[in-house]
Amino acid sequence: MTSAPQDPSKPPAPPAARNGDRSKITSWLVIAVVIVVGLVYLARQRQELAAATAGKGPADASAGELMTAGNIAGAPAPNWTLKELNGQTLSLAQFKGQPVVLDFWASWCGPCKIEIPWWNELQAQYKAQGLQIIGISEDDNDQDVRDFLAKNHLDYPIVMDHNALAKSWGLPLGLPTTFFIRRDGTIAMRIEGLEGKDELQQHIKSIL
Repeated sequence: MTSAPQDPSKPPAPPAARNGDRSKITSWLVIAVVIVVGLVYLARQRQELAAATAGKGPADASAGELMTAGNIAGAPAPNWTLKELNGQTLSLAQFKGQPVVLDFWASWCGPCKIEIPWWNELQAQYKAQGLQIIGISEDDNDQDVRDFLAKNHLDYPIVMDHNALAKSWGLPLGLPTTFFIRRDGTIAMRIEGLEGKDELQQHIKSIL
């Protein structure tokens, strides 16, 4: 049996969507929804944190709240003494009178890895003006950091936290978390998350 001839005045019917194409579209839609939900959740978390710490100034940033207080500008940076991987100790007090950047990071942190080449460049660029960048590792295992440093060159010292700063500084809500400290030992600002090199450079210029 032959099919009826197609009417030339009518446009051809669009091809039916393949099952595979429909499956791909559905998968991408699910991924998009998950991303949107995640972003909304993070935004709400930040709003709740901001509301909880609103109005807090340096006087309210008591021990252990520097990671969460809403306004820490002008708060004194508590001293600490931590160990480098070679066993030697490093103290914040050693850099009294210098502008200091404290970068809380980890070897497994993707955004942290993006910033490291920028920190190397900025350390070299502003070393003559006294800048000292210090990486404070939040890794649980020292060997993970050793393995990372064996493959990645850093032009600034790395110390291990191991929750030693929890009482005086608090625990970072996310990584990287970066503090910019003025020459007088007071905190200029805290930055959470990844920022561009130009923004980091402007923050450094503000504490020189």
